[in-house]
Amino acid sequence: MTGARKDRNIKIGAGKKKSTSSPNSTSWSRPAEGRKEVAPAPKAQPRQNPAPRRDNNRNNNRGNNNPRGNQTRQGNRSPRPQQKSPLMEEEWARVIDHDQTRNEIIAVSEAKMLLCRLKPKAGITPLLTTARVYIGTDSQAREHIDQVLGMTNLGRVANHVKADLPLVIQIFIEENEQHFIKAFFNVAGNMSLKQHAFELLSGVGNKKAMQMVEARGSSGFESLSALNEACNIDAGELLAKRFLAELDDREMQPRLLDLLLPVKA
Repeated sequence: MTGARKDRNIKIGAGKKKSTSSPNSTSWSRPAEGRKEVAPAPKAQPRQNPAPRRDNNRNNNRGNNNPRGNQTRQGNRSPRPQQKSPLMEEEWARVIDHDQTRNEIIAVSEAKMLLCRLKPKAGITPLLTTARVYIGTDSQAREHIDQVLGMTNLGRVANHVKADLPLVIQIFIEENEQHFIKAFFNVAGNMSLKQHAFELLSGVGNKKAMQMVEARGSSGFESLSALNEACNIDAGELLAKRFLAELDDREMQPRLLDLLLPVKA
């Protein structure tokens, strides 16, 4: 068999059948035809807002002895406890200024050195600066004060009150000198390796503090006058300035007001 004839007898497979689909067909499915048109959903009618129930409950609760409405609004929260005023624990104060025009007294309490406003009793003689008045809870024992109006601070008082306050505090210290001698001047020691407690006083440095410690010795000071003479200072005035600085700055530490007050009899 010649080569040309041999080539004619070679069997050739039928191969892959061509698709009968149209040449323009794609892999995406054809959408359905003849689908019925869906009618649009009816629009919802506007809903009328009912009368607020809260107003009805409020009106009902007004005439109801059981305050369930208040409990609903407040929930389970317990009422806040009322804070007790520090002046409730004070019994005595020193007058700084008696303003007859405003019928008001500005004073400083003795136990904690709190500035306070007082209402004097009608018809009393104007009180002088440094006068001692009772402001305790026993109203019958109040000779000059009708009512304790509340607390105040240095930023709310007049300039002449600020000027007289150091003198009022100093007189209070000097009248109770034995307390401050025993509670501070005779027992003050080192607060650190570099600072002595005497250095808390205005104008007293480390050198002056060591002189005061040496003058105190082992027996201590008998009085403020003996301290002043031995150390050449005015101890009452210096301690009053420290108290005043702590009144003006509540963050100042350490606080001699808290350490030395109240005065112990």
